[in-house]
Amino acid sequence: MKRWEIMLILEGVRIILRDHIISDLEDMHEWISDNKIMRFLPGMKTSSIDETKNRLIESIEESLKSNRKKYFFAVLLKTGEIIGDAGFTVLCKNEDGGIANIGYFLKKQFWGNGYGTEAASLMIQYCFEKIKLHKVTAGCDAENRSSEQIMIKCGMKKEAEYKRHVLINGEWRDRLEYAIIKN
Repeated sequence: MKRWEIMLILEGVRIILRDHIISDLEDMHEWISDNKIMRFLPGMKTSSIDETKNRLIESIEESLKSNRKKYFFAVLLKTGEIIGDAGFTVLCKNEDGGIANIGYFLKKQFWGNGYGTEAASLMIQYCFEKIKLHKVTAGCDAENRSSEQIMIKCGMKKEAEYKRHVLINGEWRDRLEYAIIKN
């Protein structure tokens, strides 16, 4: 079986989410090594192309697992241009449902155009309809208003606001947690 025959592809109105392939390396390095894009998640930031390659290989290996729990996607415009990364992790699952946590990163030049909202919506839909989960969660730094707006636009509701919850660059930061429950 060829790699593209098992690749997961989620198609939206303007974007496509697809499993990563090795040729995504340069694009992935562009956002995952960028201080501004990764400022709220510095622990995920890479500093070398080799570190990024290791992350990419991990993403590809996850996509090949038979009992997959982690889904990492390249976000592409319908023209084929890669504009970011999105994904989710299935935190728990049983016959009555389950929970996943989603996240998303876009190259700076694509911020503010609704692509993050479209990516998040595609993942939420997939979690509910295909994996049969009952809840999807997401979170962000309290100062990351753009990410919070994506969650709100997707119909998520705030479930928690944790004070001084995450240590980033020596500073304790507040964190917001949102969720949506399948109707």
